Amino acid sequence: MFVMLMGCFTRLYEYRYFFTLKNYSIFSQSQSLEKRLWEVFPNRCLVFWPYFMKDNKGLKEFLERDLPVTVDTKMSGLGKFTTKINWLHAWIKVEWRGKIWCISRDGRMWLFETGNPEDRAAGNFVWKIPDDGGAVEFDVKVPTIGVFSSPIDTSVIEGFMKEFGECEWLKSADEVTWQRREGMNLFILQINNKRQRIVIYLQPDKYRGQDIGGTIDERLEKLKNDGQTANYIIDATYESKISLRRLK
Repeated sequence: MFVMLMGCFTRLYEYRYFFTLKNYSIFSQSQSLEKRLWEVFPNRCLVFWPYFMKDNKGLKEFLERDLPVTVDTKMSGLGKFTTKINWLHAWIKVEWRGKIWCISRDGRMWLFETGNPEDRAAGNFVWKIPDDGGAVEFDVKVPTIGVFSSPIDTSVIEGFMKEFGECEWLKSADEVTWQRREGMNLFILQINNKRQRIVIYLQPDKYRGQDIGGTIDERLEKLKNDGQTANYIIDATYESKISLRRLK
């Protein structure tokens, strides 16, 4: 009888040992990310690793909703898993509804203060999105925590950056406001230097096929070479012409 019991215990131990999580490696960009993973890690996976083959998908979905991260888990052998957890990188920063948000290339959005400290290096300016500017539906509901799909149409910003990203006036901008006027996109740029302040109003749809970016660069260069210290508005919201006037 004793031998039978010992045999049962031995078999049970071997069974539990075989299915116990053998090795779990975590590679993360910060200790805080690893700590958060362990806070929500399914305990049942520690004693029965086959559960993790199913649970790791839910773990990934939860963490990627909770934090601006990417989570990737792979099985390297029986009972052996590796998880990589990295911060999402902010592509742009936007000021909207009184807060600063980050948006990634794939359209995920989160509060600036909850993300990677390196997000501060995401571009040299903040996109301002007025609540009543027509660029976003006014009644859209946005979570106050976590990560979610951006309600802001990033394709418009992407198109603007693709067309004007190499222009000096955009590189030197402090902020860009995007709104809608008369059914078209309107961009308002603020440029401040030691000598003067320049405001640029631009509706690219009115200058299709024209090198409007280069023309604005030429206007700014002329102001610079002329030694101008007054503040100016460069208004490119007219059909086929750009006006220059002093800023009051």
